Parts: sequence; C-alpha cells; structure tokens
Amino acid sequence: MSFLFEYKSQTIFVSASTVNDNGKKRKIVIESRPTFAIVKPQGSRKCFPIAWEAIYEAAVRRHAENLRLEAVAAKEHKARKKKPTG
Repeated sequence: MSFLFEYKSQTIFVSASTVNDNGKKRKIVIESRPTFAIVKPQGSRKCFPIAWEAIYEAAVRRHAENLRLEAVAAKEHKARKKKPTG
C-alpha cells in the first residue's frame, strides 16, 4: 500500500515497493520539491536528489526500451504461432 502526504511546499510519497538497503527491506520515500525530487529508503539517512528533467529523460528512455522489448516479444510470439507442432 502506498501513502501520500501533502504539505504546503512539498508532497511526500511512500511507495509499496521495497529496496534492499544494507540487507534490510525498506520502502521507497519520494519527496517532491518544486525543482527536484528526493528519493530515499524509508528509515535511512541516505537521500538522492534528482532533477525533474532527469526523471523525465529517464522515463522517455525507459518507455522507448519497453516499446522495443514489446515488439520483440510480439514478433517471437507470432513466429511461435506460425510454427507447426508435430
């Protein structure tokens, strides 16, 4: 389950996804700021600020990679359907 906390100048999102931080499973906390986001494991002092532009660029790259992988999978699926079994 995810949680969303809204304050006047920032939004904090606690995801249901977990990461392994020094051998412990921790939820991911994302603090939204006007020009950047801070990503950190819950209960950890580590924090990773990242600009919104970098997040957008990563999303664009990931989307293109997902489309490529889906096309490859569809092509393989189509090739398996055509191949006669016997």
